[in-house]
Amino acid sequence: MKTNRNEQCPCGSGKKLKNCCEQKRFQNDGKFPYVRWIISGAIVFFLALTLWGVFDHFSSEHPEMEAYKCDNPTCNRIHYRPISQSN
Repeated sequence: MKTNRNEQCPCGSGKKLKNCCEQKRFQNDGKFPYVRWIISGAIVFFLALTLWGVFDHFSSEHPEMEAYKCDNPTCNRIHYRPISQSN
């Protein structure tokens, strides 16, 4: 049976559930602060690394590329090179 938020708390405090045990459910228990700190640090590190990579990619100049077939008769691959500016 589900307890309504406005009913008496089943712990016997005489308060409504929303003002008693329901708030305790969302509080930090503080058992593993170092683990939370390490996980938060890892998340921040990977976000910063990702943002740095995106910034680096868009801030550097990338030349236009063209596809060409290799002159080697045994190579059956398509290669890419920067487009040359020929006059």
